Amino acid sequence: MSADKLRIIDKASIPEGGFAGIVETRMVMNPELWPQAKANTEISHGFGDYIYTAYGYFKPNDGAPVHPHNDVDIVSFITSGSVGHKGSLGDGTVINGPGVQVQRAGTGMEHSEFSVTDEKAGIVQIWFLPPKTGLTPAYQNYSLTEGEMTTVLGGDESNGAFDNNMTCKIGYLPDGKAINLDEQFVAIITRGTGFANGQEVHEGQLIEGHQLNLTATHQLGLVLITQGKK
Repeated sequence: MSADKLRIIDKASIPEGGFAGIVETRMVMNPELWPQAKANTEISHGFGDYIYTAYGYFKPNDGAPVHPHNDVDIVSFITSGSVGHKGSLGDGTVINGPGVQVQRAGTGMEHSEFSVTDEKAGIVQIWFLPPKTGLTPAYQNYSLTEGEMTTVLGGDESNGAFDNNMTCKIGYLPDGKAINLDEQFVAIITRGTGFANGQEVHEGQLIEGHQLNLTATHQLGLVLITQGKK
C-alpha cells in the first residue's frame, strides 16, 4: 500500500444502532476492548490510545440515562442543537452546538446526556485511553470558532487541554485551506466537503491513513486525531 493510500469509511454504509434516546453509528471500536469488533471490516479499529467513535444524535428531549465510566477520556462534540449534562462532572451544564465537552473519567464518574429542546442534537463522541489509570475526574468545555481548529485533548502542554498520548483537534477550515500530514491519522468529516489526497470527501465519512493532504472546498468541519503531542 502506498503512503498516500487512504481508507474512507462512510457512516451510511454501517448499520445504525443506539440505546435509550440516542441513535448512533459506531465507526471506531478497538478489538482489544470490544473483541466482537475484530472481525468487523466495515469499521475502523482506531490506533494507539484512540479506541472508539460513535456518530449520531440525541432524540428530541431525550438522551442517555445515568451511566458510569472510569479510566477513559471522553470527547463529546455537539455538532448541532443543545445538550444538557447531569452527573458527577459538570452537573447542570448545557453544551450548545457547535461545542465540545471533554470528560476525564479517571477513578470514576457518572453522567447523563440529553437534548434539551424539541430538536435532535447531533453528537460525535470519541474515546481515548488516558495516559495513566487512577486520575482525578475532571471536565473541560470548549467553544469552537469558525475557520479554526481547536485542540481539545493532548497536544502542546501550554494549550491547557488534558494531557494524553493522542492529540484531538476539532473545528472548521476556511474554503481553500489545506492540512498536510505525514503520520498516522484519523479524520472524521463532520460538515461540508473537501478533497483528501485527490478524493472528494463529505460529511459523515471517516478517513484513515499515514499521509494526508486535505483541502477544504465548502464549509469543511472535522475531527482530526494523531499520535503524540502535535
